[in-house]
Amino acid sequence: MSIIPPNMLRQRLAEGRLAVGTMIAEVRQPSIMQALRNAGFDWAIIDNEHGVFSNETIAELGRAGRWVGVTPIVRVPALSYEFITQALDGGAQGVMLPRVTSVDQVRAAVAAVKYPPVGARGSATGRGHTEFKSGDVTAMMADSNRETMVVVQIETKEAVDAVEQIVAVPGVDAALIGPNDLSIALGVAGRSRDPILEAAIERTVAACQAAGKYPAIHTNDVALTGEWARRGMRLVSISSEMGLLQKAGQEAIAQIRG
Repeated sequence: MSIIPPNMLRQRLAEGRLAVGTMIAEVRQPSIMQALRNAGFDWAIIDNEHGVFSNETIAELGRAGRWVGVTPIVRVPALSYEFITQALDGGAQGVMLPRVTSVDQVRAAVAAVKYPPVGARGSATGRGHTEFKSGDVTAMMADSNRETMVVVQIETKEAVDAVEQIVAVPGVDAALIGPNDLSIALGVAGRSRDPILEAAIERTVAACQAAGKYPAIHTNDVALTGEWARRGMRLVSISSEMGLLQKAGQEAIAQIRG
């Protein structure tokens, strides 16, 4: 039996099912993962780019997510070996790469994610990513290479211009559109339905489909997210734990007060 936990998100996507997630950026209590599972979420982005978490918190959130079936994907703050491997050794089942601008950056990041002979990640067992178990090193590395996901963010003009080459990099699983940053980069800040932005998103979806990768998007707009899911997105993320909490509270108060 493998000491690498199965990636439920990867399995869901391989079965052709839509995967719905959200972002965790503030709540440190591991029980947030149980609440998300109860709500029906499949995966969560643990935000270490704009979030406020330590390595210990990321590991705790990741462990809780794995145990309840909410796949933890950590958005690293920078495309460095240290940030990537610390997140993965702590138990993340994938990483999200922000602010990508070139194919070379993606290749280097994938090398940090994957063990030899595919990449150059340093090997350690008895850590969070193996549920603190030890076992055959060769099998562990192969299993981890298979289960661990790489999600590249498409949120810069340079990434859009090279999206076909970026998604073709071996080891990349998905390309996630960040419409807010991408709209800024394309000169249409905040205009989520601008034709320039929509064309960039459609180009990303087409590139992923041609390369056999998963197109993805994160927004704060439920209707827009649903629309893009119907237009080909396979991996979607909506709002954040704080955003969902505040929205539910506002809706409840509005109904109570009439």
